[in-house]
Amino acid sequence: MEPYEITISGKKLTVVPLDDGTYSILDGARRIASLWLDITAAGICWAAEKISLQVAEQIGTLINAHEY
Repeated sequence: MEPYEITISGKKLTVVPLDDGTYSILDGARRIASLWLDITAAGICWAAEKISLQVAEQIGTLINAHEY
């Protein structure tokens, strides 16, 4: 899948889907996070490194809207 843009809190970010099912989130040319779906006893949620879980969930919602 090709990279695409999302807007969160007025800021445009680029989502780069990777072959392993994770996503690189870019602000311009700078990678700001890696995002993936996490399956836990509580259910399925978005997880990330370098950003808060709240922001990861917001970005994940936008990814779902774009891809499904």
